[in-house]
Amino acid sequence: MKTRSAFVTPNPKKGVAVKLKREVEAFLEKHGVEVRRGGDILITIGGDGTMLYNKDRYTQPIFGIGNEKSFICQSNFKNWREKLSAVLRSSRIEWRSMLRCSISGRVYENALNEICIRSRDHRIIDVSLSFLGNNRKFRADGVLFSTPTGSSAYAYSAGAPQLSPLARKYEIVPIAPYRREFKPVVLPDSVKCEMSVTAGNADLIIDGQFIHGVKLNSKIRIFKSERKLGLLKPA
Repeated sequence: MKTRSAFVTPNPKKGVAVKLKREVEAFLEKHGVEVRRGGDILITIGGDGTMLYNKDRYTQPIFGIGNEKSFICQSNFKNWREKLSAVLRSSRIEWRSMLRCSISGRVYENALNEICIRSRDHRIIDVSLSFLGNNRKFRADGVLFSTPTGSSAYAYSAGAPQLSPLARKYEIVPIAPYRREFKPVVLPDSVKCEMSVTAGNADLIIDGQFIHGVKLNSKIRIFKSERKLGLLKPA
């Protein structure tokens, strides 16, 4: 894939990202790449959170510039010139699967990392969960539904295994379950899951970016998104 145009968007709350935007745009123009909204690729500057925030705002393949602790971004503030040069010469797209959820029929944002249903007031919640004909009820601080990309993040810290980023699977991961009544489960991404919070106050949190309230006994459905996120890699 040859890149002919690009759009650059920084995290406006990070001064270093806003400043770097001008350098990246000058670098692109020097390499014969037109800088314009709606370009062939999207370049995000700031970190993994900036990429996660923009994943539903744009449909182009993404090249991320973050810090040295970033997991998803392909480069950091020190080596972005080298990494971006390689992508501009010739690139391929690595497609990452995402999850989506609905509450009582309303569909929410795509999740590249995880969908989290978590206690709002730091008290335990009661969960009713159904998948593949299994009906489970347990108490916990919350539940994660993690993509392969997210399996190295929150889900891993909560005790789930790390998956290959391209695996056609997702994980159900309890957060601090009472008496460890429910352990992490890995499912094919074709499997749909349904759950509800039957006691306690909870929020739905998508990729740590988007927060929505959850009403008691509302039907929460988890399923594979029709969209995939494209990450630019050197060919």
